[in-house]
Amino acid sequence: MFTYIQEYYSLGLYADSDLDVFFAAGMLTEDQENEIKAAKASESTP
Repeated sequence: MFTYIQEYYSLGLYADSDLDVFFAAGMLTEDQENEIKAAKASESTP
């Protein structure tokens, strides 16, 4: 599930609030949530 969430987030289909929901539902760990957000942040920095 992590891979799909990560891909959808990178495409802009999911927002930070969606990741919070996935974490609360037990579909992501806190580390996975942070990894997804960090990857997105590094993509936007030149």
